[in-house]
Amino acid sequence: MFSKIDKINLTDKITRQMISKVISGFLKPGDKLPPEREMAEQMAVNRHTLREALRKLEMLELVSARQGDGIYVLDYRDSGSIDLLKHILVSTKERTSEIIHDLLRIRTIVIPEMAATSAEKVTSEEINNIKNLLEDPSKSIIDRDFAIHNFIARTSGNIFFIILLNFFNEIFRPHAAVYFSYDENINSSARFHKNIIDALKRKDSRKARSIMSEALLYAEQQMINNMENGHEQS
Repeated sequence: MFSKIDKINLTDKITRQMISKVISGFLKPGDKLPPEREMAEQMAVNRHTLREALRKLEMLELVSARQGDGIYVLDYRDSGSIDLLKHILVSTKERTSEIIHDLLRIRTIVIPEMAATSAEKVTSEEINNIKNLLEDPSKSIIDRDFAIHNFIARTSGNIFFIILLNFFNEIFRPHAAVYFSYDENINSSARFHKNIIDALKRKDSRKARSIMSEALLYAEQQMINNMENGHEQS
């Protein structure tokens, strides 16, 4: 049932293998895992290392240990969290493109509302500060782009926007170098920076939402094109 595990980062490798089997449907909600001894033998690991991995899976709410009965697979659709998404991305490489597509779509729904909220609350002093940063020649286009999004999240005053953006940043930052290797994307980003700052300065929530939505839809299409053409980071 399980593959032999290399002797490097054993706990993480066991965790990733188990996550992959759950997400793929090989292990289904309600399935009872084999006894620890049997799983450890199949993976060629010791039981202590296996238990560490199982504890991680419990923390991710992918499995549940029932005293005196065994370990059962839970339905990640009922209990999955943002933390689980990060693990899925490194555990199910064959579905990375599909998951990135889904995350891009969620981002285009959530982040424009973040921009609209920021427009209502941002101060003139805060806008001047971010303008100075965007005009700093020592900052790369990648740094400037992430800075404006972080600025908008923080000035929204909404902790959920901030945490969600941190999550999106962690997922998408590794793709930024490829994205910004194209001049048209650099130029598009520069226009976005100018336009969104103007909307924030005018406290125009509707315009800020529209500008952010347009920028994200453009970025989404470019990233999808890159992935389909095999130019994205794997």
